[in-house]
Amino acid sequence: MSDKIEAFNIVADNYDDWYTHPQGKQVFEAELKAVEEMIPKRGLGVEIGAGTGFFTYHLSSPERKILCLDPSVEMLSRAKNRGLHCIIGLGDSIPLRQGVIDFGYLVTVLEFLDKSEELLIEFRENAKAYAPISILFINAESKWGGFYRKIGKQGDTVFQHAKLYSPRQVIKLLNKAGYKVKKTIGTLNSDPFDEKVDQRLVKASETSGIIIIKAIPKKYS
Repeated sequence: MSDKIEAFNIVADNYDDWYTHPQGKQVFEAELKAVEEMIPKRGLGVEIGAGTGFFTYHLSSPERKILCLDPSVEMLSRAKNRGLHCIIGLGDSIPLRQGVIDFGYLVTVLEFLDKSEELLIEFRENAKAYAPISILFINAESKWGGFYRKIGKQGDTVFQHAKLYSPRQVIKLLNKAGYKVKKTIGTLNSDPFDEKVDQRLVKASETSGIIIIKAIPKKYS
């Protein structure tokens, strides 16, 4: 895990540049809409692997407070500069008081976890009893998945460490961790080389470059 954390420390200064790129801005808007669709309108949440806090900043409101949890000091320092509440730590050992978190979510973080099942169990056991978890991930079966695999093999600082998942694998992982899927959405149904990004939120399929799955603890499903 230390190699992955260091990779994010290295790219921290320029990490948000992608969101100012014409295509990157469209991708962000689509992903933001997808997360917004899945998380509660109010309550206290945590973004696990929040990085620079770019998503947390845009999703936070007076009614919806979101904490940034990340192991990268350099990434999290950018989140702190945004005025966000930050906690340095790993998701499989959440340094929060038990029973205070209303919801959690991950944005392209699953791909970099060494202990994904342990993280999900830790969240379920430490958040409020009914707290949902939403996972946004790159669909390994899509063209976007193929693109990120390619740049990873070419030595991209970050994506050389990524392990991509299919929707079936994520659902299986959630089930093993004690969750039941409640809702699934897909977006980025366009080619990764298209200038115009298909930002529609649709039923997830093999063509969906990004998929987000919302799940709740099985005993409350």
